[in-house]
Amino acid sequence: MGCLPGAEVKLIQRAPLQDPLYISVNGSHLAIRKEMASQIKITKL
Repeated sequence: MGCLPGAEVKLIQRAPLQDPLYISVNGSHLAIRKEMASQIKITKL
């Protein structure tokens, strides 16, 4: 389970200390660290 190119990513929630981040990737919910989230490139459609 993870983020692949072309996946739809939405930020759902941030933890109280801003780490981890809770995201939705193509409908699946994931908790990832900010360091890993910084590697996701976002493009506007």
